[in-house]
Amino acid sequence: MSSDKPLVTIGLPFLNPGEWVKEAIQSIFVQSYVSWELIALDDGSTDGTAELLRRINDPRVRIISDGRNLGLPARLNQITELASGKYIARMDADDMMHPMRLERQVAVLEANPQVDVVATGVTILDRQGALRGVRFGRKPSLKEIFKWGGYTHPSIVGRREWFLAYPYSTIYKRAEDRELFVRTARSSNFAVLEEPLYFYRWADNVRVKAFLDSYASERAVFLEYGPELLGWWDTLALLSRSYLKSGALLMLRWLGKEQMLSRRHFLPIEDQDLLQEASEALRSIRAQKVPGWYDQ
Repeated sequence: MSSDKPLVTIGLPFLNPGEWVKEAIQSIFVQSYVSWELIALDDGSTDGTAELLRRINDPRVRIISDGRNLGLPARLNQITELASGKYIARMDADDMMHPMRLERQVAVLEANPQVDVVATGVTILDRQGALRGVRFGRKPSLKEIFKWGGYTHPSIVGRREWFLAYPYSTIYKRAEDRELFVRTARSSNFAVLEEPLYFYRWADNVRVKAFLDSYASERAVFLEYGPELLGWWDTLALLSRSYLKSGALLMLRWLGKEQMLSRRHFLPIEDQDLLQEASEALRSIRAQKVPGWYDQ
């Protein structure tokens, strides 16, 4: 491990990610930035993921499994407490990181001590891992943070001291990211890299119950913070929009078209250079060998 670069803790909470976790781990080992530790925190998986991860032969990897299901916000706070790194990188167990992700986000944090958190754009994958589109990173307004979360949560890298100062609330279990970003919008400094440095498995991956639970949680965030930060009229508009989304999703489920919902939130990849670069990054991830996984 390089001693002249700050340590980054990659926090990987998981709950039955299945085969997708293999590519997530490969994308960690293919990183150009090698001063990292991985904390893979089991939230009660029953699919053998913990056993698979324990086969990894690398001292930078820690697997923690206590047999309980505490929920994502609690596990994220646990990762913060356990982390040894100066920075913490969020990651979901069904996604992948671009090989340059850590290097570029850490460079921003190192060069700008006033920045607390860095998010990025994302490349959209479908359930099979095929390229489907792109969502470029940009700085959102406060209203946009309320409306759609503002930042792609698993793309962020931030200072551990910031995560300690602003722990996730365990009340908003399907909107913990939106609540955190709303709560810290006026007290923290976020930066955003436009380039897509995170592969996000989003297209055709709509789970109806999870989405409905998310909409209910976002409405709780609106009611908690909206009147003070946005005013009642904007808050009522957001609440109405959220209820309409719930109704539309139920209608789409009835029609068997619920996957249409995921196709509205990204652009097609029209730039051929960007498409080629993303394809090459995926090939390098999938070719990466993980020490201890000799039968992958």
